[in-house]
Amino acid sequence: MHSLEAARALIAGACHPLPPERVPLEQALGRVLRESVAAREDFPAFDRSAFDGYALCAADTPGLLRVVAEIPAGLAPTIELSAGECARIFTGAQLPTGTDAVAMQEDCRREGDTASIPAIARWQGIRRRGEDAAAGTVLLHRGIRLGAVEASLLAQLGHTTPLVGTAPRIFHVVTGSELVPPDETPEPGKIRDSNTTLIAGLAAAFGASITARRAGDDLPTLLAALGSEPDFGWDVLLISGGASVGDYDFGARALGELGFSIQFSQVNLRPGKPLIFATRGRQLAFVIPGNPLSHFVCWHVAIRAALEMLTTGETALPVFTVVADSALPGNPRETWWPARLSIAEGRAVAVPLKWRSSGDMTAIGDADLLLRIPTAIAAGGLVEALRIS
Repeated sequence: MHSLEAARALIAGACHPLPPERVPLEQALGRVLRESVAAREDFPAFDRSAFDGYALCAADTPGLLRVVAEIPAGLAPTIELSAGECARIFTGAQLPTGTDAVAMQEDCRREGDTASIPAIARWQGIRRRGEDAAAGTVLLHRGIRLGAVEASLLAQLGHTTPLVGTAPRIFHVVTGSELVPPDETPEPGKIRDSNTTLIAGLAAAFGASITARRAGDDLPTLLAALGSEPDFGWDVLLISGGASVGDYDFGARALGELGFSIQFSQVNLRPGKPLIFATRGRQLAFVIPGNPLSHFVCWHVAIRAALEMLTTGETALPVFTVVADSALPGNPRETWWPARLSIAEGRAVAVPLKWRSSGDMTAIGDADLLLRIPTAIAAGGLVEALRIS
């Protein structure tokens, strides 16, 4: 049986980063940026008003100034103000020539074409050209995963076809004659399939494309499901269930029939001990123990490493140290325990969640951490945590 560290090393050694590609911005979410992106121009691109008010020369304040123009956002002003003049201006509008400050509307009193302006300092109320970023400043660095904020910044920069890692193609086959689709009412002895939905949601965070199939609990049916996709139409094969050594566990045999080489077939992991990893050329395959909590843990501590390597070239687990809110028992296998991050007395603490078995999905409904428990942990002790959301 392999340690988790040894298993992850085998995964890392078998993975080859996928080549980059340029895609439209709307297809880039979840992908890893494979180039650094710099501002093409100053941000802001011009001096502009921070709020509604009056654009003027600070040297003219305090005083009564003549209002000679109105400047809305989106139009470049064509006027140049002289001494004693000001212009009504709105949030985000470009400052006209001859002005170096904006007085806030609430601080001024206007009567007809004149406005009483209090004393203000030069550059007050102005967002200066280039104050956010000068042209040439790198704003997004190679290697980050693009979320909503990063994509929004790319849009602001006009970088609409970023170079990103190719989205991994995942082929997911769920075994189990007891499974029915989620929208069906299970007959006696049947249960709803949750693993298809779980894997699809987890894969979405990597921008992966996923194809899913269901199969029964016999080798011919499983091989037929696996043969329904072209052999090289995917990068990662995931088989849910069939990882153990029972009479109906055909995962390893099916991989052998397809020409895969088994790299490991057990991990010192709880839950998730029967996890299988295999390779065929550059293609990767995992047979995941069928219970949902095993799926969840195996994804985050092992399968996620493969996807990170494919998309970034890195496999390190982003763990940090946190205080355990309560005691946790030890186990001969390294346990990854679902927990919730909380703040108590100004410090971060991990609140372990109750789970009764690897089939207990209710344990992860409130989880945003997995705690690594190599041995028993006392209440108040330090524990490694993996952020999962």
